[in-house]
Amino acid sequence: MIGCAIWAVALSFFKIAERHIDSSQINLIKNSVGLVFVTGWMFFTGGWNPGDVDLAWQLMFASGVIGMAFGDVFFLSAIGRLGVGKATSMALLTPVLTLILEFFILDRSPSAGSFSGMFLVLIGVFYLHGPVKNISKEGFRLIFLACLCVAIAQVLARWSFDLDQDLSLGTSAFFRVFGGVIGMAFIMRKDLRSKYLSAISKGPHLKPLMIGAFLGTGIGICLYQSAAKLTTATQLSFLGTTTPIFAIPIAWIIAKEIPQKRVVVGALIAIVGVSLIFLL
Repeated sequence: MIGCAIWAVALSFFKIAERHIDSSQINLIKNSVGLVFVTGWMFFTGGWNPGDVDLAWQLMFASGVIGMAFGDVFFLSAIGRLGVGKATSMALLTPVLTLILEFFILDRSPSAGSFSGMFLVLIGVFYLHGPVKNISKEGFRLIFLACLCVAIAQVLARWSFDLDQDLSLGTSAFFRVFGGVIGMAFIMRKDLRSKYLSAISKGPHLKPLMIGAFLGTGIGICLYQSAAKLTTATQLSFLGTTTPIFAIPIAWIIAKEIPQKRVVVGALIAIVGVSLIFLL
């Protein structure tokens, strides 16, 4: 939950930065700063230890490409269109997708309350999005793609730890963030150098961008990897559902994003649904 609170603060700073640069630039810098941070953490916590199973670190690398590159670009783009509160609340779809993927990929059976929980999550998400005529189809598409990518990434990370318990937290974090950096290089291709230089140039976006990157990827990834090793992918997704609890008031304070009653109520309904998935 500490990680969720830190991520919520980071998102508000990213929202400010996105007024001046695009989501791909934010994600590139976020992952680059995170890579420097986790490299130091890796050597501070015992050094290079990729374990004995090559597939384990390969899965962790793939988790970073899918989740931290593609997933976060989709999510940051959604924040630009929907705002922090609505985007984080709609991202409560992630545990539902994670539950389904865990069943098919890791052969983990859903609990008794999973189906009623999934139903409540869907009600909550569609309620907070507002009437059908007001739905931003592009915003919903971005959130769904982000949730799908994050769900796949979480299942791959859990699979990696299941294959090799000796894969250290520091090394696993390095592979994950490195995957995020390589994924961003692939996404941006020819624009990589120009957009990178533009993102780190002096301007009103730089301070909030660096604060968000340090908090969200620097500190956040260390907490995320620790939680990923100790929980199932679905449990980790559930813990992530506390993000809107922090994100809505923090976005109000930092990004001046006034919360809507519909978003708060919808988020609470979805959180109850995820609780059923997790607890029953």
